[in-house]
Amino acid sequence: MNKVELYKFAIERYGDEAQVNQGIEEMAELIQAINKFRRNPCAETLKGIAEEIADVEIMLEQYKIIFGATLPVNRIKSNKLQRLAERLGVKDYD
Repeated sequence: MNKVELYKFAIERYGDEAQVNQGIEEMAELIQAINKFRRNPCAETLKGIAEEIADVEIMLEQYKIIFGATLPVNRIKSNKLQRLAERLGVKDYD
């Protein structure tokens, strides 16, 4: 089973609404982890951020499936990165 199949299986098992809610919870936990790091920058709080980023990335991949947005998100992300490169004066961004 590859990652996409696993994401789809999780969505099928738990349902769209539960996974959307789980994603919201994971994003809130990332915010909390960042705030903890800002108060106490150390290896432990940095590890907490890394764990929450991983959780959020997993949920965002499921969001793309749930909302049917994989291709639009990839295209929009590419355009936004290109604009960022232009604003920063980066000439060789591809």
